[in-house]
Amino acid sequence: MQNNLTFLVIFYTIFIDIHPVNRIFTLLLKLYKAIFTIPMKKYFLFFVLFFAVLGSFNAQDYPSNPKAVELFIEAKTLELKDNYLAAISKYNDALKIEKAAGIYFALSKLYSNVTQHQKALEYGIEAIKINPNNLDYKENVSDTYIILGDYNNALKYLKEISERSPDDINIIYNMGRMYEALKMPTEALKYYENITENYQYDETVLLRMADIYESYKDYANTAATVEKLLVLNPTDLNLKYSAAATYVKIPDYDNAIRIYEEILNSNPNNRDVQTEVIKLYFRQHKNQEAFDKYSKLLNRDSVDFMTKMDVAIAFMQASAEDKEALGVSRNILQNLETAYPDQWMPKYYLIYMDAMDNPQDADERFSNLLSATDTSAELYVQVGFYYYEKNNFKRSVDVFKSGADKFPGDFRLNYLLGNSYYRMGDNRSALAPLEKALELNPSDINTLSNLGLVYDDLKMNAECSRLYEQAFKYHPDNILLLNNYAYHLSEIGEKLTEAKEMSKKTLEKEPNNASYLDTYGWILFKLKDYKNAAIYIEKAIKLGKNETLYDHLGDVYEAMGEVVKALKAWNEALIMNPDNDAVKQKVNKYK
Repeated sequence: MQNNLTFLVIFYTIFIDIHPVNRIFTLLLKLYKAIFTIPMKKYFLFFVLFFAVLGSFNAQDYPSNPKAVELFIEAKTLELKDNYLAAISKYNDALKIEKAAGIYFALSKLYSNVTQHQKALEYGIEAIKINPNNLDYKENVSDTYIILGDYNNALKYLKEISERSPDDINIIYNMGRMYEALKMPTEALKYYENITENYQYDETVLLRMADIYESYKDYANTAATVEKLLVLNPTDLNLKYSAAATYVKIPDYDNAIRIYEEILNSNPNNRDVQTEVIKLYFRQHKNQEAFDKYSKLLNRDSVDFMTKMDVAIAFMQASAEDKEALGVSRNILQNLETAYPDQWMPKYYLIYMDAMDNPQDADERFSNLLSATDTSAELYVQVGFYYYEKNNFKRSVDVFKSGADKFPGDFRLNYLLGNSYYRMGDNRSALAPLEKALELNPSDINTLSNLGLVYDDLKMNAECSRLYEQAFKYHPDNILLLNNYAYHLSEIGEKLTEAKEMSKKTLEKEPNNASYLDTYGWILFKLKDYKNAAIYIEKAIKLGKNETLYDHLGDVYEAMGEVVKALKAWNEALIMNPDNDAVKQKVNKYK
């Protein structure tokens, strides 16, 4: 024990000139027994305690009252043992004796530890009132304001600290973060750029800068910032992808290719990156280089005409999301038109692209192309479909009919011709080409479905039934065919029980399909189950209103003897289509 006491005296003598807290020695001696009655391995606690107390005190901060100092040291001991609540109690006891800045500061930190942040703020501010020059106190209060979401006040204290410590990188960074939190990214950038330009490259700072530049669509600075990140992390693939993608947005294709080539150096079989490089060559109108690389991607010595066309079409399709891709596609097509003058496809797609802005000019150009290239059924399909997509069925009929006359064995031309007539409401004209299409492709679901509707509309009941029986051999569970045939049977009043079973299958697969609900309800109506018929048709109306549904519901209510409800439903149908003479007659019957 004597040796230990000697050590303590020597320890005090060494530090007495460093720190003016002479009276702490007496209190540390009081702790001597507590410290040295524990095992030797716990001696370290004494050193920690001594330096903690020593670091906590200066001329303005430590309590001068001996009792307050004793309580402060006891509190610090409890704090070092993570007994925060007991430490808070001791510090408050010390505070009752003497209002010292160090005690307020210690309490502020502890209240933060136990998540009582409002109290932490109050005690932290009290410490600053006593010693307004202590930067640790101000940083503590700033941190507490940040936790409380009061960024303006947090920033105020950070600025005060920065005036005294202008080279503190953490303070500079925190000021930037506060400006970001206050939705002032331009101000934040000033602080981040200060760190980057005058002190060091910091990954966190650079990431914040890149995000802000990106949000401003300032892609040049974004790319430059990501390049700085690559200095810190030269093998980070994600950063390289980000840098290349940003260069593309500038656009700076040379640098984008440079980055992608770096990636390929370490992973030469990365097909995604190879594809991006090829795209960039095309964007620079370096078609030959692009196709050379594309051929390597396909493991070929060269690429043929159709493969090149596939590339042009892919860029054209991508133009919906990337407007620049349309220019790339046009460039490829123009080169292909020159290189392959006998091929119609580049010419067709160039007209197609121009038609977006000048559809009138497209009519004449398409006609001339068809006259010059009348040996390709595919061209008739493509030109006709161009008009079909625009609902110009009169023009699509002209093109498809010319094509079908030249190529009568082409299923597509016959089907599309019949479907164009059907879309025009000319079911009589649709009949022959659809029957021809079915002859050419007996299992085609679209032809079977459309021809069934045409037969139904033309009251060709026997043909309609034969068609559906044929269709179910190929597609026994197709719910569209089941629904259409079930509705046809309900309309003609035949095989109603069989129709009900077919309709029931459609609802098992799509219980919320308004059309299928109406069919089932209409079959129930024909079976004189009016109550349930009304339930299903009303449910159909909730999902999708149309005049047919209201017409059917009116018929059901009439059959139930509820004329007022029937009239209301029929009038709803007339609101949707005032020219429906059949419904008008039903309403007039009760006037």
